[in-house]
Amino acid sequence: MSVPWCSLGTVGQSGWSAWAFWGFGPTAGIRVSVVSLGEHSDLGNVHWLYHNSGLVGFSRYHELVTKYGKLEPLAVVDLRPQSSAKVEVHFQDKVEEMSIRLDQTVAELKKHLKTVVQLSTSNMLLFYLDQEAPFGPEEMKYSSRALHSYGIRDGDKIYVEPRMK
Repeated sequence: MSVPWCSLGTVGQSGWSAWAFWGFGPTAGIRVSVVSLGEHSDLGNVHWLYHNSGLVGFSRYHELVTKYGKLEPLAVVDLRPQSSAKVEVHFQDKVEEMSIRLDQTVAELKKHLKTVVQLSTSNMLLFYLDQEAPFGPEEMKYSSRALHSYGIRDGDKIYVEPRMK
């Protein structure tokens, strides 16, 4: 994780150093201040606590905010996986757009598609085509594999073919 300050010099014998603080939004711009090593440690702890746990555990928090301004988070990243995707299901000459749950397995998807394509799950072959993949369709042959592991996104295609005997 990046911290919102950087050293502009080395620590002298007095234990002081120059530090630059920057922010985004209303606190945009670079401000250079001389900060003691203790204050630097306090600022780092306050920043981490504030942005990672929502707690402010230091009594000096308001004093430091008054002196240096409120630091905005450097980035807001949502790492939750996508839970569903709208895909095109192709079977013979028919194309049907469907919303599928990505936490289900290939076997569960086959059961869901059974009513759409009028094939039994054992006679069904599924192929996944990523809209950005240069390699072509990938056979979805492992029935216990979760759909999210294929990296399925909105707009991708699933081809259903009858199994040849």
